[in-house]
Amino acid sequence: MNIDLLVKMANEIGAFFAGTTDTQGASAEVARHLNRYWEPRMRAQMLSYYEERAGAGLTEIAKGGVALMHAASKATPTAAAPPAGARG
Repeated sequence: MNIDLLVKMANEIGAFFAGTTDTQGASAEVARHLNRYWEPRMRAQMLSYYEERAGAGLTEIAKGGVALMHAASKATPTAAAPPAGARG
C-alpha cells in the first residue's frame, strides 16, 4: 500500500482521538486502533517507515501511537519455559 496513504490514515485516526483525551492517551488509542483494525502488512509497512524515516509526516499523536507499536514490537516476549539450568 502507498505509504503516503497510510500516513494520512494514521494522522486522521490521531485527529479523531485528539479530542478524547490527553496526547499520551490519544497516542495509546491510535496504537490500539492500528493493532486492532489494520492488517499485518499495513502495520509492518508503517513500522518499517517509522524506523527508516522516524515517522516523518506523522502528527505528534499518530507518531506517538506508532512509537508505542514499535516499542512493543521490539520488546522481548517472556519465555514460558524455565530458564536454562533451572530444575522443576
